[in-house]
Amino acid sequence: MTIAMIPARRRRRQPDELREEAISAARGILVADGPGAITLQSVAAALGMTHGSITHHFGTAANLQAAVADGLIEQLLTKVRAGTWALKAGQISEADLVDLVFDSFETTGVGKLIGWLSAVQSPLLQPLFERFARLSHDIATDRRDGSAFTEAELPIIIESIVTPALSASLIGSGLLQALDLPPVFTRQRVAENLAAQRAARVAASTTG
Repeated sequence: MTIAMIPARRRRRQPDELREEAISAARGILVADGPGAITLQSVAAALGMTHGSITHHFGTAANLQAAVADGLIEQLLTKVRAGTWALKAGQISEADLVDLVFDSFETTGVGKLIGWLSAVQSPLLQPLFERFARLSHDIATDRRDGSAFTEAELPIIIESIVTPALSASLIGSGLLQALDLPPVFTRQRVAENLAAQRAARVAASTTG
């Protein structure tokens, strides 16, 4: 007698689990193919699911892209916050902080995503700017681990790292190669500028 093989039943994903898997798949697509490749169809294909299953959870590709952006931006802000606090406490150098932020922009795809959101004039950018403003205030008013930065200094420090890190993640590699500059040129320049700013603050505090 031949015993028919019963195919294994596919495990049913819970809604929260599916959402996280979809966002994770979308992040992989972002890094590999860019923001424009994040669609409901591409994510469904990456997960081996039907297009309708992803649509049920996100509705539109714009909602999926917004979820990806929210998670990556929060991850970026967390790293900027932790790195700035560590710099304030003397636990890392300016160069370490620069590497942390630049790596975050380049390896997670958040730089490409922010550039794309800007190009399409997405309303998601305004909340990002507001979160950076709150981040600056939170770090400035936190008195843990050493001397605090003033609230006037933090925006300058954050901008002086974030803006070149974003630019580097979009065109940095090609531009440096075209100009025959070393790959670490921008990072070194930003770190040197930060160190010079710190030296100026120390000098001002001792003579003031």
